[in-house]
Amino acid sequence: MTPTILSKRLVALEATRDTMPRHYTPDEIEAARLRYVALLKEPYERTPQQAAYYATRTLKEIAADYDAMLKDAPAPWP
Repeated sequence: MTPTILSKRLVALEATRDTMPRHYTPDEIEAARLRYVALLKEPYERTPQQAAYYATRTLKEIAADYDAMLKDAPAPWP
């Protein structure tokens, strides 16, 4: 691409974006905060077998086990 074509495309792209920043209401901020907090919670407690598995495996071994599980292998903990 020549610099003039690139410049034209950049000007066109910048013309499409909003010129004013978005201002959120307190209700929208609170709703977003609650959604974020909900994502941080552990979905379930680990079993003792799972805790032992994570405590004794290296990161590479865990990655290999998860790769195998994605290919329908059983979970490595009983």
